[in-house]
Amino acid sequence: MVEIIGYILVAVNISPQGDVGGTAINYYSNNIECYQDAVTLEQEANAGVGFVCLEDFIKVNDELS
Repeated sequence: MVEIIGYILVAVNISPQGDVGGTAINYYSNNIECYQDAVTLEQEANAGVGFVCLEDFIKVNDELS
């Protein structure tokens, strides 16, 4: 089991040669804020660049104590 503790906004690009790169841009505690920024950036981005919010998580014990 995992617990989501935040979201990382990442820019991902693909070159004409097929190379994939990525850069973390910002950290959010709320997925809606992250998604809103991702959509805004996507509207302004060049072709071959995309934005995604990735979960930052920790593993938690599955056993109930």
